[in-house]
Amino acid sequence: MRFKPTKQQQNEAMAGVFELYHNPINEKRYDHYIRALMYAVMLYPNNVSMVESITERLNSRLIRPLSLKEEKQARMHLRGWLQDDLFD
Repeated sequence: MRFKPTKQQQNEAMAGVFELYHNPINEKRYDHYIRALMYAVMLYPNNVSMVESITERLNSRLIRPLSLKEEKQARMHLRGWLQDDLFD
């Protein structure tokens, strides 16, 4: 299965990355990380290294960035959301 976002989706993702970079969501760190990950996937759907790079840069903008364990928990939470949406 290939994912190809539209130009409008990519533009919205770029705006989201810009917003997270300049206004990190410090009170909801997991939400910040998940949004960063989703925006990065929208911008670079076929380039895992760029997705990881953007996500890490945005995570580092938090006052207290997520640890590796917390990042894994956020990804598991996201995976659960995606599976729920697929099977509803």
